[in-house]
Amino acid sequence: MDLGFDIRKSYGEFRIDVSLSLNEDLLVLFGPSGAGKTLILKMISGIVRPDEGSVIIGTEKVFDSKTGVEKPIRERRIGYLFQDYALFPHMTVFENIAYGVNAKQGGADAKVKELISLTRLTGLEARYPRELSGGQKQRCALARTLASEPRVLLLDEPFSALDYQVREKLRADLLRIHDAYPITTILVTHDLEEAFMLGRRIAVINNGRIEQAGLREDVFYRPATRDVARFIGTRNIFTGTVAGLGDGQVIITNPDLGVIKAFMPEGRGPAIGSEVSFCIRPEEILVIRPDKVLDSRVQDNIIEGEIVSATGKGSTQSLFLKVGKGDTLLKVELPNFVVRKLTLAIGRVIRVSLKRENIWVINR
Repeated sequence: MDLGFDIRKSYGEFRIDVSLSLNEDLLVLFGPSGAGKTLILKMISGIVRPDEGSVIIGTEKVFDSKTGVEKPIRERRIGYLFQDYALFPHMTVFENIAYGVNAKQGGADAKVKELISLTRLTGLEARYPRELSGGQKQRCALARTLASEPRVLLLDEPFSALDYQVREKLRADLLRIHDAYPITTILVTHDLEEAFMLGRRIAVINNGRIEQAGLREDVFYRPATRDVARFIGTRNIFTGTVAGLGDGQVIITNPDLGVIKAFMPEGRGPAIGSEVSFCIRPEEILVIRPDKVLDSRVQDNIIEGEIVSATGKGSTQSLFLKVGKGDTLLKVELPNFVVRKLTLAIGRVIRVSLKRENIWVINR
C-alpha cells in the first residue's frame, strides 16, 4: 500500500517540515535524538495533528488540512508498535494476539496460530506477559499489530530496550516477517548498525527536515550533505580546493592530505577553484603492506600517517592516523585479524590508499 505524506508542525522554534512517499518498502527513518522522528510517526498515525499538510494511504486521504479531512486513528488502519510493548497483562500470548484480529475477518484461531509460528512464539501461547522475556514480549506485540492487518506499520525504536544479541535476532525476524507480510513500514532508529541492516531505503532527518532519502547504498556511500555524512558514520570528511577536472575524475588539493583524485560522474563536476567537501568511509581505506608491490588499484591517493590511537569494536578496530603537519586525523576501520597480522600499533607509521572510486565529493 502506497503511503505519502507532506506535513508541517511547529513547536516554538522547532519546526517539522517533511515530505516523502513510499510503497511496500521498509523505510528506516534515521537521525539523532530530538530530530523529530517519533513526532513524524505520531502525525502519520493521527496521534498528533499536523498544523498543515496531508497524509495519503493508497488513494485515501486520511488527513488534509486544506479540505478538512481528518480520519480518526481507528479508521486509518495503521499499526503502531511502541517501545514499551503495551501488552495486556491479564491476557495470554494467544489472547493478546487474538485481540488484534478483526472479528469480521473470520478464522481468528488460524490467523493467530500463523502469526505465533511466524514470530517464533510456538509453545508460549498460554504464557502471560510477565512470564516472557523482553524479546518475546516484542515479538508478541508485533504479532498483535500484524493481526489487525494494517495498511501501514510504524515501528518506534522497537528494539532499543533489548540487549545486543536479542536485537540481532529481532532485526532478522523483522526482515523475514516483512518478506512474508510486505506492508509499507517505517522504522525509527538512531542506531547506525540497525539502520544499515534493516533499511532497504533510508531517510536521514535532522532538525525536523529530511536531508536525504533513497536506497541504502546511495545514502551510506553517497551522502548529499556533510551532516548526512556525519550521521551515517563517515568519519573522514575533509575540505579541499578543486584543482582539475576531466577523464571521469576531480583533482582536489588539501593542506594535509595533498593531492587527492576522486571519481566524478559526468555532469556533477564543481568549478575549478571552488571549495568542496569530500569523504570516505573508514572501512573503505586500504592499508599498504610494506612488503608488497603496489598494483594499479592503489597507486593514487597514498597517504602516510602515524597511528595515534586505536579503539576496539568487537570484531574490528578503529585506528586514527595523524596525517600532514596539522591536526588532521584519518579514521581507518579494520578487522582484528588484519591489525594483528600487520602488527598495527600506536606509534607506528603506515601508508594507506584512498581509492578514488571510494571517495565521494559532496556538492553542498
